[in-house]
Amino acid sequence: MARELVDLPFGKFLFTRVSFDSKRNVPYFRLMDAGGVFVYARPAGDFTLTFDLSYKRCTGWYDIRTGECYECPGKRSVSEKYEQCPECQRKTGFNPAFYNTTELSVQQAELNKKPHLLYLAYFSSETVKVGISNAERGLARLLEQGARSAVILETFPSANVARQYEAQIAWLPGLCESVQLRKKAQILVENSYDEVVARQKLEQVIAVIQRALNIQFSNPQFAELSSIMINGAALSSCAAIELWNQPHLSGTFVGLLGQLLIMEQQSRLLVTPMKQYLGNYVTITGDVAPLDLTPVQASLF
Repeated sequence: MARELVDLPFGKFLFTRVSFDSKRNVPYFRLMDAGGVFVYARPAGDFTLTFDLSYKRCTGWYDIRTGECYECPGKRSVSEKYEQCPECQRKTGFNPAFYNTTELSVQQAELNKKPHLLYLAYFSSETVKVGISNAERGLARLLEQGARSAVILETFPSANVARQYEAQIAWLPGLCESVQLRKKAQILVENSYDEVVARQKLEQVIAVIQRALNIQFSNPQFAELSSIMINGAALSSCAAIELWNQPHLSGTFVGLLGQLLIMEQQSRLLVTPMKQYLGNYVTITGDVAPLDLTPVQASLF
């Protein structure tokens, strides 16, 4: 589905998703206006986000077949740990851990029949993740995870076939199937990124996998993702990178590392995990409001 991406609008919206467009590999905020219309907005330039944490709403449901999003029919509230109400979860029918259940939704069963990618996602020299993704999404799944580099090992005819390889690879030493948001933020703050080092690490891991499983990937496709997500010049020129976990965020947009929004203010980079605000209302303005950056925010959660 080709989405219309617009400039970041000003006003009050329901904040429903942070992701990357699969056709153009650019970040977007999915916002819902007062009329229940979804807006796909590209963050850029100067802006201020102020989240209302007093109330959290269901973010609505998603039609896997068409790619369309819909407002929650009951406009229900949800608890802090959920993004969807039970009805919208059922209507969406998506289960990324489909291999852990015997009861698949019709939507998930149809999705599983489509071609899926098997990939390695590089976060640091110590953190490499193996995963699978619907091939139609291209690099979007890797970008929304915040991988700095990646390699698509192979494309398989279905999710079930891709999962068989994923499960075998995940058992190998030094590889994982998930990376927590906290870990991603720590890597960004504490570790420098080098494209050459990343490529070398991924090549080493491929060699280990091929030996261990006695297979040969025909044509691995490497992708450098960091430059898509982050303004490298801004990242290197700022005096400090700090974790910012306040519902009032303001500055100049530097990038979106997966679910981590990076803003520049007072020559510092502020890193904010945005997943926590899904379902909250946000007020967006086009100015930069001074923030009290002392004491330094020391924790994501």
